[in-house]
Amino acid sequence: MLTLFVRDVINHYEKRIKDLEARIEYLERENEELRKRLQLYENPHTPPSKLRKYVKKKEKKTPKKLGAPKGHKKYERKTSKPTELAMYKEDSCPYCNSKLGKPFKIERVIEEEIPEPQPIRVIKHVIPHYKCPNCKRHVVAKNKAPKGRFGKNLSAHIALMKFEDRLPFRKISNTLERLYGIKISDVGIYKVINRVANSLSKSYQEIIERIKKSKVVYIDETEIKIDGRAYYLWTFTTYKDCVYVIRKSRRKKVISEILGDNYKGIIVCDGWKAYSMYSNNLQRCWAHLLREAKSLSERYLEFSYYYDELRGIYMQVKEIAKKPPPLGEREDLRDKLRRKMIELGDKMSMHSEFQKFATKIKNGLEHWFTCVIKTFVEPTNNIAERALRELIVQRKIFGGLRREKGARIMEVITSVISSVRMQGGNVFEFIKGCLWSG
Repeated sequence: MLTLFVRDVINHYEKRIKDLEARIEYLERENEELRKRLQLYENPHTPPSKLRKYVKKKEKKTPKKLGAPKGHKKYERKTSKPTELAMYKEDSCPYCNSKLGKPFKIERVIEEEIPEPQPIRVIKHVIPHYKCPNCKRHVVAKNKAPKGRFGKNLSAHIALMKFEDRLPFRKISNTLERLYGIKISDVGIYKVINRVANSLSKSYQEIIERIKKSKVVYIDETEIKIDGRAYYLWTFTTYKDCVYVIRKSRRKKVISEILGDNYKGIIVCDGWKAYSMYSNNLQRCWAHLLREAKSLSERYLEFSYYYDELRGIYMQVKEIAKKPPPLGEREDLRDKLRRKMIELGDKMSMHSEFQKFATKIKNGLEHWFTCVIKTFVEPTNNIAERALRELIVQRKIFGGLRREKGARIMEVITSVISSVRMQGGNVFEFIKGCLWSG
């Protein structure tokens, strides 16, 4: 009887163990599938704007002492030069009515104030038309009338409120009504920024031409929605110019459109295959490489060694850029660093988990150290990533664009704003100067 009971217990637990093993196998398969799906959205190449981090709340640390550190230069706002003078005087005491003499102290207070909302200037342009009695041609008197109903100052302000202050049409309309008492509909605002974009088209093309002639260009791209469909926002950035283009494609034809097929300068970029046509003049981005290496080191403890080695090589590249030795020495250093990268790649290839990353390192061997020889080139693509941030913020605010025409307006005006700022110019005055006369 006892033996029968024991056998039933054993059978019960054997069945339970088989069920649990099947359950574990199912959960492992599900976990692996979910990990693969998550990697599509959260990986070292995911831009920070789309990254969702699930991090446990850290323990609150003891707050540091507030204020600037010792030795920090004090910031003081410069006092503006007064444009008006307000004098005050008392002849008698308000308490006992005694006569007051000379003041024993003079207090001076500087007040800075904006003017009261100003009424707009409404200018009526009277333009005579003639018919020549001799040649019978139509002659129009020379004039400074604007193209459209709104003048240059107002048009430039509207464009900047939209693409620099990041205001939606409704808030632009509210602001103009509050400050100037002028009412403009959303459609009216759209027409104004469209005319501004048309006026800046020549400057936009000039920026592209300057970039085509540059010694180095930093390129990056990110996704943007137009009418709910995926497009790509590209930036081509130099140290003095920045051009944005919005296209359906993420392929090499966009690069060819802006730079041409025979660009002679250096392109700093990530490892996207679209840049392969310019394989003789590339600098691969170290920031992308190190981000991916860091992600691997967090998943696999044994990869920490390789991550530290890669960081060490990157630090050597930065040191060379600080005080570049003669060209011959730089070539020797490049060859030495390249051999070290090959050795690292070979060691990584021995681990199945790291083979894909090792292949990436080996495929880019000719492009990791271009900046060692061409010292005017940065080892990372951070310049292009920073150029994209402003439009990424706008993408977060507006969500997306409705039409391709709106994309054209955006790329033209934002390119001009960014380029003029990089050159230290006055954006408002530049836009005014490009608008119609009047």
